[in-house]
Amino acid sequence: MNAVSWHEPRRTCLAYSPGGHWAELERATAGIVFTDVFHVTFDDGRGMPASGARRYLLCHPRRSLWRTARNAWQSLVVLCRERPCLVISTGADIAVPILILAKLFGATVVFIETAGSAEPTLAGRLVYPIADLFIVQWPDRLERFPRAVLANGLLL
Repeated sequence: MNAVSWHEPRRTCLAYSPGGHWAELERATAGIVFTDVFHVTFDDGRGMPASGARRYLLCHPRRSLWRTARNAWQSLVVLCRERPCLVISTGADIAVPILILAKLFGATVVFIETAGSAEPTLAGRLVYPIADLFIVQWPDRLERFPRAVLANGLLL
């Protein structure tokens, strides 16, 4: 059981792919109590974690231009409805459109590069230029992302 170390009063969007990305995001935000939070992800068919938070299931881009455009439109609808001040994400491609659009809406963008990939991820490379805080879990990633902050241990 983690002790609460931070209360986040801003409306917050947690954007992630189900599975390992969600597990990393849960570990990264352990100890934070969000006053107003909603989730953006896609339905992977395995069911969603139980939570009272609002959830938006978007189209998974799968590196398809058409599906990415559809995801971007859905992300825009969510952002217009929710107007988050803070967006935190561990990727993957599901989160890229909402992160870019949220930045255009004036939200603070925090991206945590996954430790589960040997190379920098496509999502990380796309989001790095616009992220207000970019967190990496491997020291060698600081070479590729010099403005990044090294996490204190792995979140896997």
